Amino acid sequence: MGAESMSVEPLRGAEADAPAAPRPRADGGRQQRAFVEVLLAMALAGSTVVAGKLLSARVPVFLSVELTLLAALAAILPAQLARRRELLRLGPRELGYMALQAFFGIALFRVLTLYGLRLTSALSAGVITSAAPAVMAVLAAVLLGERPGGRAVAGVALTVGGLVLVSAWGPGAPAVPASLPGNLLVLGATVCEALLTIFRKRSGGAVGSVTNTTVLVGMSAAMLLPLAAADLRHYCLARIDLVAWAAIVYYGAVATVLAYILWGRGALRIPASRTGVATAALPVTALVLSVLVLGEPLQVPHVTGCAAVVAGMIVGRK
Repeated sequence: MGAESMSVEPLRGAEADAPAAPRPRADGGRQQRAFVEVLLAMALAGSTVVAGKLLSARVPVFLSVELTLLAALAAILPAQLARRRELLRLGPRELGYMALQAFFGIALFRVLTLYGLRLTSALSAGVITSAAPAVMAVLAAVLLGERPGGRAVAGVALTVGGLVLVSAWGPGAPAVPASLPGNLLVLGATVCEALLTIFRKRSGGAVGSVTNTTVLVGMSAAMLLPLAAADLRHYCLARIDLVAWAAIVYYGAVATVLAYILWGRGALRIPASRTGVATAALPVTALVLSVLVLGEPLQVPHVTGCAAVVAGMIVGRK
């Protein structure tokens, strides 16, 4: 969410903006619109896997990540201007947690994802990145002391089974030296995405999602600027073709910013059970677009693994 993810990240982290009080009642029409917004947000998050695959084959990783962050920053700044007073609420504690969110949830998440996509298929990466809810449940138990219930444990077990299926019996399985490292890099990116939500919860949510995203994107862009500049020493921007520029703009301005806004609006107005169902759109979108846009072969392990992960999302959702 891709902020993230609005990488697909931040998308799930938007739930941290929800108040502790019960959600206000909404009529059926409002709930339906909210569900559609969350569904579209997760579909956009799933599409970033394909955009990342296109970028990873054309542009150096650090440079491509920096360009997507600059595109996201340019897209969200107009909305941030109306909320500029929120920046005054940020103290040293909040800024420290936001720096951790930026490093793990955006910068490291995107770098690991793009490096992983060089070594594995977008089909496999789409299923792996969708395991973030299960990873989040494990990290919440370890770092926040939350006690997972039976449904959460069952959801994690189903998700792990789906990931093992994709990694062990996917189309890249015979070439383990190429596919397994790529899958592990993408799994590491998924852990980083879950850490973003952990740190977002620990920060206390002093500002809204738009301001939070703007600061995170700005911090991430600053962190990666020296590495992106190093890439420019060996790579000329004129070599970026139209497809890569389209992927950069889409990944940053559309799939990051728009997805986060949609999630932040919709997730607060529908029950968590329906949010969990909508989350299933991420791996499904990634699989469909990988086949249609990239022409990757869809095989039984991918479908079965995706089904297991989706089932884990629905069963384990609180």
